[in-house]
Amino acid sequence: MQPENNSYPGFIGSIFIVDGTFDLIKVYLQVNRAANTGGIFDSINVMQQFALYGEDFFMPADYRLFVNANVLSLAKFGFELSTILYDYKINPRIDDGFFDKAIVKVLPDADNKDPVYWKMQQTIPNTFEEELAYKRIDSISALPVSVWDNFSILSTRLNISENISVSAPPAMYHFNRIEGHSIDFGIYVSSLLNKRLNSSLSFNYGFSDKKFKYNFSSEYLMGEYRTHKISFELFDKTKILFDESENYNELTATLLALLSKYEFRDYYYSKGVNLFVSSEVLPVLNLSAGILNRRDRSAVNKSDFSFFSKDKTYRINQSINKVDINAFTAGFILDFRNYIEDGFFRRRTSQGRSYVIFSGSAQISRKEFLNSSTDFTTFTIAANGFLKGFNSTGLSFRFFNKHTIGELPYQFMYSLPGNINLTSKNYSFRTLLVNEVIGSNVTALNLKYNFRDEIFKLLNIPGLKKWEIQLSTFFNAAISEAESKTLTFIPVEVNEFKKPFFEIGFGLGHILLPMQVEFAWKLTHRGENNFRIGLNSFAF
Repeated sequence: MQPENNSYPGFIGSIFIVDGTFDLIKVYLQVNRAANTGGIFDSINVMQQFALYGEDFFMPADYRLFVNANVLSLAKFGFELSTILYDYKINPRIDDGFFDKAIVKVLPDADNKDPVYWKMQQTIPNTFEEELAYKRIDSISALPVSVWDNFSILSTRLNISENISVSAPPAMYHFNRIEGHSIDFGIYVSSLLNKRLNSSLSFNYGFSDKKFKYNFSSEYLMGEYRTHKISFELFDKTKILFDESENYNELTATLLALLSKYEFRDYYYSKGVNLFVSSEVLPVLNLSAGILNRRDRSAVNKSDFSFFSKDKTYRINQSINKVDINAFTAGFILDFRNYIEDGFFRRRTSQGRSYVIFSGSAQISRKEFLNSSTDFTTFTIAANGFLKGFNSTGLSFRFFNKHTIGELPYQFMYSLPGNINLTSKNYSFRTLLVNEVIGSNVTALNLKYNFRDEIFKLLNIPGLKKWEIQLSTFFNAAISEAESKTLTFIPVEVNEFKKPFFEIGFGLGHILLPMQVEFAWKLTHRGENNFRIGLNSFAF
């Protein structure tokens, strides 16, 4: 067997059947070149055998996977995976409540079974090579582990033990015009108390604003598969204005400031405490509720330092509303995807299928009842997911809506995700700058169709169909307005999109390169940046 066209991804190999009855008894296949994206793998072989159970049914007896890879001719590796399938029950009576969303279930006490239990279970006998491999693994695991064994020059954390880590050198410094040169240090504790407790404590001191900041957070997971959570946060820190809309890393912001005096972020001081509880009340539904307490204050420029661009001046940091906020919050997540219960957690998986995840939240602040600085109520509803297209293509999407009643502080508004010059990010508006359009009533839609290299294969252009050029297209739309009470309450004027804003574009890349070059055009609200070219990469 093989695909009708060599450009179509699929399998080549043989299937074996019983003469006369045509029952399937064996499959031996190999992934073809079109499905071997980037040519990373030398070979991927799959073998499965079937045996007769009862009098009429041939069922899978095993499953074997053989993989050999060569990464850019720099590193070779390979592995084999073998499983055995047995103890079939043909057409037994099944209770109506037997099926749930779990596609693989590992019982919580699986790791605690003694050797006697496993000797009583039927397993595949180890080969001589597997016995040698297990002995080597056991000998390596018995060696003493040094703190520096897993250290990388780009690591942001340094593992002290299995459950404790601290900030690594790359994460111990940052710079901005508010704090100046800043020293950071954090201690992180994870998976304590049988993988139920996670905590972190981070400190920061800015040499220009001369303020000491801290952030302590902790969460405790409950339930057989840790589907219930209590989380707590105590903080006094510098926050990024509209940080939920911006996805650039700290290193990018620091380097741009130090090298060119370009600051695309604004900051403010926030002090308070949060307490939240969440629970997976149904296999598809998670509910949450909590209390939010915040004391927000504006921050001002304290540093004009830069290695270069001495003649430039940093732009003034944006002021915010000076408020003390006490609010109730509630939310939900609706996720219909199947999951794997690995003995500790439920891990959702889409398995390449279409899915949609819905979420929503409400936040209520009141002067009289909660002793808050202002009265407002916000409602948000969001959806994100993936719709499978032809062959390996697919549509990724995000939808967001925020509606506000009352006087919403400036720092609680929503900024349409924008970009800094010559860069771009997924699910952002490519022709907008960071924090260019801000509103209290916002609706945004981001669509991205990833064609991969399927279009070039269909065109069957010699050479081009084998280059594995990755093509993606995107369409973004938004409406953003500020509610009248909010406009009179906030300290600045904001840009609004009272009429729909549209933009389109496409990106080109290669499967072996972690970046794409993207081209974007404004369709409405034309003015500045009607056309932009950006480099999209996780490195920014």
